[in-house]
Amino acid sequence: MAGGHSVVLVAGEASGDQHAARLARELLALEPGLSISGIGGPKMEAAGVELLSRSEDLALVGVAEVLPKLKVILGAIRGMKRHLKRTRPDLVILVDFPDFNFRIGKAAHKLGLKVLYYISPQVWAWRPKRARQMASFVRRLACVFPFEPEFFEVNAPRLPVSFVGHPLLDIPAQQWDEPLPVPPEAELVGLLPGSRMSEISRLAPLLLEAARCLQQKRPGLHFVMPLAPGLKREQVEPFLNDTPRGLTIVAGRARQVMQEAKLLLVASGTATLQAALAGTPSVVVYKTGAFNYLVARSLIKVEYIAMPNLIAGRELMPELIQGEATPQKVCAEALSLLEDESRRERVIQGLSEVRAKLGGPGASRRVAQLALEMMEE
Repeated sequence: MAGGHSVVLVAGEASGDQHAARLARELLALEPGLSISGIGGPKMEAAGVELLSRSEDLALVGVAEVLPKLKVILGAIRGMKRHLKRTRPDLVILVDFPDFNFRIGKAAHKLGLKVLYYISPQVWAWRPKRARQMASFVRRLACVFPFEPEFFEVNAPRLPVSFVGHPLLDIPAQQWDEPLPVPPEAELVGLLPGSRMSEISRLAPLLLEAARCLQQKRPGLHFVMPLAPGLKREQVEPFLNDTPRGLTIVAGRARQVMQEAKLLLVASGTATLQAALAGTPSVVVYKTGAFNYLVARSLIKVEYIAMPNLIAGRELMPELIQGEATPQKVCAEALSLLEDESRRERVIQGLSEVRAKLGGPGASRRVAQLALEMMEE
Protein backbone atom coordinates (compact mmCIF):
# COMPACT_ATOMS: atom_id res chain seq x y z
CA MET A 1 0.00 0.00 0.00
CA ALA A 2 1.33 3.41 -0.95
CA GLY A 3 2.03 5.76 1.91
CA GLY A 4 1.61 9.48 2.04
CA HIS A 5 -2.16 9.61 2.48
CA SER A 6 -3.71 12.46 4.47
CA VAL A 7 -6.86 12.38 6.59
CA VAL A 8 -8.85 15.12 8.25
CA LEU A 9 -10.57 13.87 11.42
CA VAL A 10 -13.20 16.02 13.15
CA ALA A 11 -14.70 15.21 16.56
CA GLY A 12 -16.37 17.20 19.31
CA GLU A 13 -17.01 16.58 23.00
CA ALA A 14 -15.09 14.23 25.30
CA SER A 15 -16.55 10.95 24.02
CA GLY A 16 -15.94 11.90 20.38
CA ASP A 17 -12.35 12.83 21.22
CA GLN A 18 -11.87 9.43 22.87
CA HIS A 19 -13.31 7.42 19.97
CA ALA A 20 -11.52 9.49 17.32
CA ALA A 21 -8.20 9.08 19.17
CA ARG A 22 -8.58 5.32 19.17
CA LEU A 23 -9.37 5.43 15.45
CA ALA A 24 -6.32 7.62 14.79
CA ARG A 25 -4.07 5.08 16.51
CA GLU A 26 -5.51 2.25 14.43
CA LEU A 27 -5.06 4.26 11.22
CA LEU A 28 -1.43 4.98 12.07
CA ALA A 29 -0.84 1.33 12.94
CA LEU A 30 -2.13 0.31 9.51
CA GLU A 31 -0.33 3.12 7.66
CA PRO A 32 2.51 4.63 9.71
CA GLY A 33 3.17 7.38 7.14
CA LEU A 34 -0.36 8.72 7.33
CA SER A 35 -0.86 12.44 8.05
CA ILE A 36 -3.86 13.22 10.30
CA SER A 37 -5.09 16.73 11.10
CA GLY A 38 -8.39 18.02 12.36
CA ILE A 39 -10.45 19.16 15.33
CA GLY A 40 -10.50 17.33 18.65
CA GLY A 41 -9.30 17.26 22.21
CA PRO A 42 -6.35 16.08 24.30
CA LYS A 43 -6.75 12.38 23.48
CA MET A 44 -6.63 13.01 19.72
CA GLU A 45 -3.61 15.26 20.20
CA ALA A 46 -1.86 12.54 22.22
CA ALA A 47 -2.67 10.03 19.45
CA GLY A 48 -0.77 12.13 16.90
CA VAL A 49 -3.48 14.30 15.36
CA GLU A 50 -2.44 17.85 14.45
CA LEU A 51 -5.24 19.99 15.94
CA LEU A 52 -6.46 23.08 14.10
CA SER A 53 -9.14 23.88 16.71
CA ARG A 54 -9.95 22.33 20.07
CA SER A 55 -13.22 20.55 20.72
CA GLU A 56 -13.28 21.80 24.33
CA ASP A 57 -13.95 25.28 22.94
CA LEU A 58 -16.91 24.03 20.89
CA ALA A 59 -18.72 21.71 23.33
CA LEU A 60 -22.35 22.67 23.87
CA VAL A 61 -25.51 21.32 25.47
CA GLY A 62 -28.74 22.63 24.02
CA VAL A 63 -29.83 25.53 21.88
CA ALA A 64 -29.46 28.21 24.54
CA GLU A 65 -25.69 27.62 24.84
CA VAL A 66 -24.89 28.27 21.18
CA LEU A 67 -25.04 32.09 21.15
CA PRO A 68 -22.19 32.81 23.62
CA LYS A 69 -19.84 30.57 21.59
CA LEU A 70 -21.10 31.41 18.12
CA LYS A 71 -18.05 33.46 17.11
CA VAL A 72 -15.66 30.65 18.12
CA ILE A 73 -17.76 27.99 16.37
CA LEU A 74 -18.06 29.94 13.12
CA GLY A 75 -14.34 30.70 13.21
CA ALA A 76 -13.53 26.99 13.56
CA ILE A 77 -15.83 26.13 10.64
CA ARG A 78 -14.23 28.77 8.41
CA GLY A 79 -10.75 27.61 9.40
CA MET A 80 -11.58 23.98 8.60
CA LYS A 81 -13.06 24.89 5.21
CA ARG A 82 -9.85 26.76 4.32
CA HIS A 83 -7.79 23.78 5.49
CA LEU A 84 -9.79 21.37 3.32
CA LYS A 85 -9.45 23.59 0.27
CA ARG A 86 -5.71 24.06 0.78
CA THR A 87 -4.72 20.48 1.65
CA ARG A 88 -7.36 18.42 -0.22
CA PRO A 89 -7.05 15.34 2.05
CA ASP A 90 -7.65 11.82 0.73
CA LEU A 91 -10.46 11.34 3.25
CA VAL A 92 -12.52 13.40 5.69
CA ILE A 93 -13.74 11.45 8.73
CA LEU A 94 -16.52 13.02 10.79
CA VAL A 95 -17.30 11.70 14.28
CA ASP A 96 -20.86 12.43 15.51
CA PHE A 97 -21.17 16.19 16.43
CA PRO A 98 -23.81 16.84 13.74
CA ASP A 99 -24.55 20.57 13.87
CA PHE A 100 -20.86 21.26 13.31
CA ASN A 101 -19.91 18.26 11.19
CA PHE A 102 -22.76 18.58 8.70
CA ARG A 103 -21.31 21.92 7.64
CA ILE A 104 -17.83 20.43 7.30
CA GLY A 105 -19.17 17.42 5.41
CA LYS A 106 -21.09 19.53 2.90
CA ALA A 107 -18.05 21.72 2.31
CA ALA A 108 -15.86 18.65 1.79
CA HIS A 109 -18.34 17.12 -0.66
CA LYS A 110 -18.52 20.39 -2.62
CA LEU A 111 -14.72 20.19 -2.99
CA GLY A 112 -15.02 16.64 -4.35
CA LEU A 113 -13.54 15.04 -1.20
CA LYS A 114 -14.58 11.64 0.15
CA VAL A 115 -16.46 11.71 3.47
CA LEU A 116 -16.70 8.85 5.96
CA TYR A 117 -19.11 9.46 8.85
CA TYR A 118 -18.23 7.42 11.93
CA ILE A 119 -20.73 7.23 14.81
CA SER A 120 -23.93 8.47 13.26
CA PRO A 121 -25.70 11.43 14.77
CA GLN A 122 -28.89 10.27 16.46
CA VAL A 123 -31.10 11.23 13.53
CA TRP A 124 -33.28 8.21 14.32
CA ALA A 125 -34.16 9.88 17.65
CA TRP A 126 -34.98 13.29 16.25
CA ARG A 127 -35.01 15.00 12.88
CA PRO A 128 -35.07 11.76 10.83
CA LYS A 129 -35.15 13.82 7.61
CA ARG A 130 -31.48 14.58 8.26
CA ALA A 131 -30.73 11.01 7.18
CA ARG A 132 -31.41 12.10 3.58
CA GLN A 133 -29.21 15.16 4.11
CA MET A 134 -26.38 12.85 5.17
CA ALA A 135 -26.79 10.80 2.01
CA SER A 136 -26.13 13.93 -0.04
CA PHE A 137 -22.56 14.39 1.23
CA VAL A 138 -21.47 11.13 2.98
CA ARG A 139 -19.73 8.42 0.90
CA ARG A 140 -19.90 5.76 3.66
CA LEU A 141 -21.47 5.62 7.14
CA ALA A 142 -20.03 3.47 9.95
CA CYS A 143 -22.72 2.83 12.60
CA VAL A 144 -22.11 1.69 16.18
CA PHE A 145 -25.63 0.58 17.17
CA PRO A 146 -27.30 -2.55 15.77
CA PHE A 147 -30.64 -0.94 14.91
CA GLU A 148 -29.16 1.88 12.82
CA PRO A 149 -28.61 0.11 9.45
CA GLU A 150 -32.31 -0.75 9.23
CA PHE A 151 -33.26 2.87 9.95
CA PHE A 152 -30.99 4.19 7.20
CA GLU A 153 -32.13 1.51 4.77
CA VAL A 154 -35.66 2.94 5.11
CA ASN A 155 -34.81 6.65 5.41
CA ALA A 156 -31.70 6.97 3.21
CA PRO A 157 -31.56 3.83 1.02
CA ARG A 158 -28.78 5.19 -1.23
CA LEU A 159 -26.35 5.67 1.66
CA PRO A 160 -23.94 2.71 2.14
CA VAL A 161 -24.03 1.78 5.84
CA SER A 162 -21.91 -0.66 7.87
CA PHE A 163 -22.47 -1.75 11.47
CA VAL A 164 -18.96 -1.85 12.96
CA GLY A 165 -19.76 -2.47 16.66
CA HIS A 166 -19.25 -0.02 19.48
CA PRO A 167 -15.78 1.40 20.27
CA LEU A 168 -16.42 1.26 24.03
CA LEU A 169 -15.94 -2.50 23.65
CA ASP A 170 -12.37 -1.82 22.49
CA ILE A 171 -11.44 -0.65 25.97
CA PRO A 172 -9.88 -3.69 27.68
CA ALA A 173 -11.03 -4.92 31.07
CA GLN A 174 -8.92 -3.30 33.73
CA GLN A 175 -7.45 -4.33 37.05
CA TRP A 176 -7.16 -1.25 39.24
CA ASP A 177 -3.83 -0.56 40.91
CA GLU A 178 -5.40 1.46 43.70
CA PRO A 179 -8.64 0.75 45.53
CA LEU A 180 -11.18 3.54 45.73
CA PRO A 181 -10.66 5.65 48.89
CA VAL A 182 -13.81 4.34 50.57
CA PRO A 183 -14.41 2.28 53.71
CA PRO A 184 -13.64 -1.41 53.19
CA GLU A 185 -16.69 -3.54 52.41
CA ALA A 186 -18.74 -0.38 51.79
CA GLU A 187 -21.94 -0.73 49.76
CA LEU A 188 -21.18 1.80 47.02
CA VAL A 189 -23.52 4.02 45.04
CA GLY A 190 -21.95 6.03 42.20
CA LEU A 191 -23.13 9.57 41.49
CA LEU A 192 -22.40 10.70 37.92
CA PRO A 193 -23.91 14.14 37.24
CA GLY A 194 -22.30 14.60 33.80
CA SER A 195 -19.13 16.08 32.35
CA ARG A 196 -20.17 19.66 31.59
CA MET A 197 -20.76 22.41 34.11
CA SER A 198 -24.25 23.04 32.70
CA GLU A 199 -25.18 19.44 33.53
CA ILE A 200 -23.44 19.42 36.89
CA SER A 201 -25.12 22.64 38.03
CA ARG A 202 -28.54 21.04 37.53
CA LEU A 203 -27.89 17.42 38.40
CA ALA A 204 -25.30 17.40 41.22
CA PRO A 205 -27.68 19.01 43.78
CA LEU A 206 -30.45 16.60 42.68
CA LEU A 207 -28.26 13.51 43.05
CA LEU A 208 -26.87 14.65 46.39
CA GLU A 209 -30.37 15.20 47.79
CA ALA A 210 -31.39 11.77 46.51
CA ALA A 211 -28.27 10.38 48.23
CA ARG A 212 -29.35 11.92 51.55
CA CYS A 213 -32.76 10.29 51.14
CA LEU A 214 -31.13 6.92 50.42
CA GLN A 215 -28.86 7.24 53.42
CA GLN A 216 -31.82 7.73 55.72
CA LYS A 217 -33.26 4.44 54.44
CA ARG A 218 -29.94 2.56 54.27
CA PRO A 219 -27.36 4.15 56.63
CA GLY A 220 -24.61 1.79 55.45
CA LEU A 221 -24.46 3.23 51.94
CA HIS A 222 -21.36 5.12 50.80
CA PHE A 223 -21.45 7.47 47.80
CA VAL A 224 -18.70 8.11 45.25
CA MET A 225 -18.72 10.96 42.73
CA PRO A 226 -16.04 10.68 40.02
CA LEU A 227 -15.24 14.02 38.40
CA ALA A 228 -14.97 13.98 34.61
CA PRO A 229 -11.45 14.49 33.18
CA GLY A 230 -10.48 18.14 33.23
CA LEU A 231 -12.84 19.08 36.06
CA LYS A 232 -11.48 20.21 39.42
CA ARG A 233 -13.24 19.94 42.74
CA GLU A 234 -13.27 23.72 43.18
CA GLN A 235 -15.34 24.01 39.98
CA VAL A 236 -18.10 21.78 41.34
CA GLU A 237 -17.79 22.93 44.97
CA PRO A 238 -20.60 25.53 44.62
CA PHE A 239 -23.03 22.69 43.84
CA LEU A 240 -21.95 20.44 46.72
CA ASN A 241 -23.65 22.22 49.61
CA ASP A 242 -25.14 20.05 52.33
CA THR A 243 -23.50 16.87 51.07
CA PRO A 244 -24.51 13.56 52.66
CA ARG A 245 -22.31 11.83 55.17
CA GLY A 246 -20.23 9.19 53.47
CA LEU A 247 -19.47 10.99 50.19
CA THR A 248 -16.12 10.55 48.45
CA ILE A 249 -15.18 12.69 45.44
CA VAL A 250 -12.46 11.32 43.17
CA ALA A 251 -10.74 12.72 40.08
CA GLY A 252 -11.57 10.54 37.09
CA ARG A 253 -11.90 6.81 37.85
CA ALA A 254 -15.48 6.70 36.53
CA ARG A 255 -14.96 3.22 35.06
CA GLN A 256 -13.71 1.93 38.39
CA VAL A 257 -16.71 3.43 40.17
CA MET A 258 -19.07 1.91 37.61
CA GLN A 259 -17.55 -1.54 38.02
CA GLU A 260 -17.39 -1.51 41.82
CA ALA A 261 -20.66 0.23 42.69
CA LYS A 262 -23.83 -1.70 43.44
CA LEU A 263 -25.92 1.07 41.87
CA LEU A 264 -25.38 4.21 39.77
CA LEU A 265 -27.33 7.47 39.61
CA VAL A 266 -26.25 8.76 36.21
CA ALA A 267 -26.89 11.64 33.81
CA SER A 268 -28.32 10.71 30.45
CA GLY A 269 -25.60 10.34 27.81
CA THR A 270 -22.63 8.12 27.00
CA ALA A 271 -22.25 7.20 30.68
CA THR A 272 -25.47 5.15 30.52
CA LEU A 273 -23.89 2.88 27.92
CA GLN A 274 -20.68 2.63 29.95
CA ALA A 275 -22.79 1.67 32.96
CA ALA A 276 -24.54 -1.00 30.90
CA LEU A 277 -21.20 -2.46 29.77
CA ALA A 278 -20.13 -2.55 33.42
CA GLY A 279 -23.33 -4.49 34.14
CA THR A 280 -24.36 -2.13 36.96
CA PRO A 281 -28.06 -1.29 37.55
CA SER A 282 -28.64 2.44 37.15
CA VAL A 283 -31.19 5.22 37.48
CA VAL A 284 -30.96 7.73 34.60
CA VAL A 285 -31.73 11.40 35.14
CA TYR A 286 -32.08 14.22 32.64
CA LYS A 287 -32.77 17.85 33.39
CA THR A 288 -32.10 20.88 31.25
CA GLY A 289 -33.30 24.45 30.81
CA ALA A 290 -37.01 24.93 30.10
CA PHE A 291 -36.40 26.20 26.55
CA ASN A 292 -33.99 23.38 25.67
CA TYR A 293 -36.44 20.85 27.06
CA LEU A 294 -39.40 22.21 25.06
CA VAL A 295 -37.34 22.05 21.86
CA ALA A 296 -36.09 18.53 22.58
CA ARG A 297 -39.53 17.22 23.53
CA SER A 298 -40.99 18.48 20.26
CA LEU A 299 -38.29 16.73 18.23
CA ILE A 300 -37.59 13.40 19.96
CA LYS A 301 -39.18 10.45 18.16
CA VAL A 302 -38.05 7.53 20.32
CA GLU A 303 -39.56 5.93 23.41
CA TYR A 304 -36.44 6.08 25.60
CA ILE A 305 -33.52 8.47 26.07
CA ALA A 306 -31.04 6.00 27.62
CA MET A 307 -29.19 4.04 24.95
CA PRO A 308 -29.28 0.69 26.84
CA ASN A 309 -33.09 0.94 26.93
CA LEU A 310 -33.23 1.69 23.19
CA ILE A 311 -31.00 -1.27 22.38
CA ALA A 312 -32.93 -3.60 24.69
CA GLY A 313 -36.32 -2.34 23.50
CA ARG A 314 -37.50 -2.06 27.11
CA GLU A 315 -36.76 -0.03 30.22
CA LEU A 316 -33.81 -1.63 31.98
CA MET A 317 -32.71 1.67 33.50
CA PRO A 318 -35.55 3.78 34.93
CA GLU A 319 -35.57 7.23 33.31
CA LEU A 320 -36.54 10.33 35.28
CA ILE A 321 -36.80 13.30 32.96
CA GLN A 322 -37.21 17.02 33.71
CA GLY A 323 -40.17 17.39 36.13
CA GLU A 324 -40.04 13.69 37.01
CA ALA A 325 -36.39 14.04 38.09
CA THR A 326 -37.02 14.76 41.78
CA PRO A 327 -34.86 13.55 44.67
CA GLN A 328 -37.79 11.54 46.05
CA LYS A 329 -38.42 9.67 42.78
CA VAL A 330 -34.72 9.04 42.22
CA CYS A 331 -34.50 7.70 45.77
CA ALA A 332 -37.53 5.41 45.30
CA GLU A 333 -36.21 3.88 42.06
CA ALA A 334 -32.75 3.47 43.58
CA LEU A 335 -34.13 1.69 46.64
CA SER A 336 -36.08 -0.69 44.43
CA LEU A 337 -32.95 -1.59 42.44
CA LEU A 338 -30.98 -2.10 45.66
CA GLU A 339 -33.57 -4.13 47.56
CA ASP A 340 -35.68 -6.02 44.98
CA GLU A 341 -33.37 -8.92 44.14
CA SER A 342 -35.55 -10.33 41.36
CA ARG A 343 -35.65 -6.92 39.66
CA ARG A 344 -31.87 -6.56 40.01
CA GLU A 345 -31.33 -9.94 38.39
CA ARG A 346 -33.65 -9.08 35.49
CA VAL A 347 -31.83 -5.79 34.94
CA ILE A 348 -28.36 -7.37 35.10
CA GLN A 349 -29.43 -10.07 32.62
CA GLY A 350 -30.85 -7.39 30.33
CA LEU A 351 -27.61 -5.40 30.46
CA SER A 352 -25.73 -8.55 29.47
CA GLU A 353 -28.00 -8.84 26.41
CA VAL A 354 -27.27 -5.21 25.51
CA ARG A 355 -23.54 -5.91 25.57
CA ALA A 356 -23.97 -8.93 23.28
CA LYS A 357 -25.98 -6.87 20.76
CA LEU A 358 -23.19 -4.29 20.47
CA GLY A 359 -20.85 -6.75 18.76
CA GLY A 360 -17.37 -7.75 19.83
CA PRO A 361 -14.25 -5.61 20.24
CA GLY A 362 -12.51 -4.23 17.16
CA ALA A 363 -14.77 -1.37 16.04
CA SER A 364 -11.87 1.08 15.76
CA ARG A 365 -9.80 -1.33 13.65
CA ARG A 366 -12.78 -2.09 11.38
CA VAL A 367 -13.37 1.63 10.75
CA ALA A 368 -9.66 2.18 10.09
CA GLN A 369 -9.68 -0.61 7.51
CA LEU A 370 -12.78 0.88 5.88
CA ALA A 371 -11.07 4.28 5.78
CA LEU A 372 -7.98 2.88 4.07
CA GLU A 373 -10.16 1.06 1.53
CA MET A 374 -11.92 4.34 0.73
CA MET A 375 -8.59 6.12 0.23
CA GLU A 376 -7.43 3.38 -2.15
CA GLU A 377 -10.63 3.44 -4.23
